[in-house]
Amino acid sequence: MQTVYVKPRAGGRVRMPDRNFMPMPQTGAWVRRIDYYERLLICGDIVISDPPAETPAADAPPAAEAAPAAGAS
Repeated sequence: MQTVYVKPRAGGRVRMPDRNFMPMPQTGAWVRRIDYYERLLICGDIVISDPPAETPAADAPPAAEAAPAAGAS
């Protein structure tokens, strides 16, 4: 089945029946193209969007500084 990345409209709240009726995050989610989401698209409650870009460098912890060698002056 085809999937698509969607976001709720600004200020909107969309329940996701395939995920235990949890609200969709404002950043969006991948969903299957089933009748439920197709109706939300037609009504304008959700919009097709590009998924957010991943930022692996931002999530990495800072590198530890090397300790000075013993006996170095």
